[in-house]
Amino acid sequence: MTGFGKVFRFTLVQTLKNKGLLISAIMMILMMAFMKPMMYLFARSSGNNSAAMTATLRDIEADKMCVYNETAVPLSVADLVTDVGNPDKGLNPQNISYVNYGDSSIVDLVEGLGPKDILIVIKTSQTGYKVNGIISDNSEVEIRSLDRATEYVQKIFDDVRKKNMGLDDESLAALASGVSKGGVMTEADYKLEQEKTMGKSEYSGIMMAFVIIVLIVSSLASSYIVASVNEEKSSKLAESLLVSVRPMALLLGKIIAMLTFVFGTILLGVSLSMVVEKIMVSGFDVDFGAVAQGSSINLAIFTGYGVVGFAVLALALMLALCSFGVLSGILGSACSQTEDQQSATTVVMMLSMIGYFAGMYGGMNDKLIPIFSLVPPISYFTAPVAYIGGRISLGVLLASFAIQVVVLVALVMLAAKTYRVLLLSDSSRPKLSSILAATKG
Repeated sequence: MTGFGKVFRFTLVQTLKNKGLLISAIMMILMMAFMKPMMYLFARSSGNNSAAMTATLRDIEADKMCVYNETAVPLSVADLVTDVGNPDKGLNPQNISYVNYGDSSIVDLVEGLGPKDILIVIKTSQTGYKVNGIISDNSEVEIRSLDRATEYVQKIFDDVRKKNMGLDDESLAALASGVSKGGVMTEADYKLEQEKTMGKSEYSGIMMAFVIIVLIVSSLASSYIVASVNEEKSSKLAESLLVSVRPMALLLGKIIAMLTFVFGTILLGVSLSMVVEKIMVSGFDVDFGAVAQGSSINLAIFTGYGVVGFAVLALALMLALCSFGVLSGILGSACSQTEDQQSATTVVMMLSMIGYFAGMYGGMNDKLIPIFSLVPPISYFTAPVAYIGGRISLGVLLASFAIQVVVLVALVMLAAKTYRVLLLSDSSRPKLSSILAATKG
């Protein structure tokens, strides 16, 4: 490994100078850092998560709020002030009033609105009930406070309505879901179903996120390694380097440097994500627990599943990057011209895409997951998430990692036999025949 340190430092410096890679790294860091806040805002705006849509009195910035009920569902001021609020922030519970239909005219209530007042009207509609928020023409109330006020009253109205019907959320969900046939299940399938540690939605979210991360990282790293190796070969720099640097040191120096760059990016993203989350929780009272896991592609997966989850995902990403990197180095050394890089990059990209699509689609199938978790390159994409999601056991995960290590060792041994010969050859295409012929050289 003579010269490994020099190659490592040189490659890392050149990587940091590469604008394309640097921009990609910054984008990934920012995506990881702000993914949770983005998911939180998306949940609030879309209404896909009832917990995220539940506003509190301290979220409503107004002086007074009057609720006018035109329905037969009985409400009271006591129902509307179950949230004690915060006198120093938001709407004071003492400034909430309630008016039943017929006790006052809605016209009079609208005309009596002040600049910092909100009127909430509950009425029946053809499809059920409707909650509307009204403010004065010269209102100083922000739209977000008006929205939160309607959300707050809507939630309380729904709770009271369900209570009067003798139904809770679980009973309503069971009633709406109907009855479906579960099908035939073997004992092994039943045990696997019980061992799952997360629902289908959350599992789908982290699977999609992880396969995208592996695809992006492996593609960027492989492209850079192929280009770097080919540039050294075409410029005859490789011949000079091989005088003082061992072939394996030259290849592994590039791969480990890229590995350092990628994991440095991930660690920065994780660290910044923790800082952003701390600021959002302490400074803005955001409850990230209310965000539905898996409601979208969750690129914050490295921070959401504890130390074990981070270690499993990081190790899987490292093995994938090393394997694709060594293969890229071998293919890149078999090229002589810049235009030949496309052929070498295409081979690695095809393998990455196989793993990507298999993870995106087959990774959701309980019968295919154990098989895909043991077959490289698909296992790079599916095995770690399948383990975290309770779809495979620890034994299957360790077997998957063992197979990946064997593949990596085989690639390293192939590189040890061919890298020097291919670098000094005039081969112009990354053909399997030229690589195999180099093993004899």
